[in-house]
Amino acid sequence: MIWSHKYWMKGVGIFLAVPALILGFLGAKAWGQATKVNLGVEFINARVAPLWVAEKEGFFKKQGLDLKALKISGGTQGAQALVSGQIDASYSAPAAFIPAIAAGAQMVEVMSITATMPYYLVGAPGVKSLADLRGKRVGSSGLGLSASRLAILVVFGRLGMDLERDKITLVAAGAEPERIAGIASGAIAGTVVAPEFRSKVEQLGVSVLADLRTMNIPWENDALATSRKFIQTNRDTVERIVKALVEGNAYILNPARRSQVIEVLMSRLGFKTAQEATGAYDDLIKYYIQKKPYPNREGLQTIITEVGKIVPKGASLKFEDVADSSIVERLDKSGYIDSLYK
Repeated sequence: MIWSHKYWMKGVGIFLAVPALILGFLGAKAWGQATKVNLGVEFINARVAPLWVAEKEGFFKKQGLDLKALKISGGTQGAQALVSGQIDASYSAPAAFIPAIAAGAQMVEVMSITATMPYYLVGAPGVKSLADLRGKRVGSSGLGLSASRLAILVVFGRLGMDLERDKITLVAAGAEPERIAGIASGAIAGTVVAPEFRSKVEQLGVSVLADLRTMNIPWENDALATSRKFIQTNRDTVERIVKALVEGNAYILNPARRSQVIEVLMSRLGFKTAQEATGAYDDLIKYYIQKKPYPNREGLQTIITEVGKIVPKGASLKFEDVADSSIVERLDKSGYIDSLYK
């Protein structure tokens, strides 16, 4: 049978259309197979920048992840959400999840986010020195084992202050905006605040009594945590989350990306001036962002020691009980991390 030109062209059209349909189907299937991940975020400040950058630049999609960032109200809720499986991983504070681990929660840190105390210790107008805090009220976010409360306790110990001896009352004063308002109203005489709030603090005429970042205190303020169950059953997914965040770190540490990072900070944190965002960017580069974010052994041990003073079961915890460095170590030894800086 001899095909006419008309039917031959029709056959060719069908032939060409079939691969296109197949490719379209495969593409749709591949997109549908992007791994869904719910990531809890327990705090909103400049130190979340690697996550925001990874979202904006498509680093999670590059790793085959369909990631949804969810705001979580504090470490206790974050721990509960992780253990119950409502979220798969979280930006969390070791000061919050280590007590949960001591109580039996099957959680673990897989990556360090901030390995320093990111605070200023500030005094209300009229409080010019540490001695002026004696007999007064000092505010932390809450009376539980929050990062700000533990930071105050550790720093006071390092600076020779003692709550009982110096008659200092530690009170729950809310998140940083509320603590700043408490300083302004005189409800509290001192507190700790993140340095990105420096402009608001300066407007109040308060004194910075200490920059905790410069005190060389072994610490870990923020970390990527997940449940033991999730890392056992979805290790590849956890590794891909870490890869995207490590690429976010490399992006921020690249001087050529300075203006883009400042733009992200202004957008996410509502800075009104580029000067505020620039200050936060400089802090990220100098103090917070790590090229190789291994869980900080010494920092976690400091927190374990402090937690053990309040939660007896916490005193027996070891580094391996609260952290797993193997994913960051694999990415390091494989050359993946170094490749991001070439």
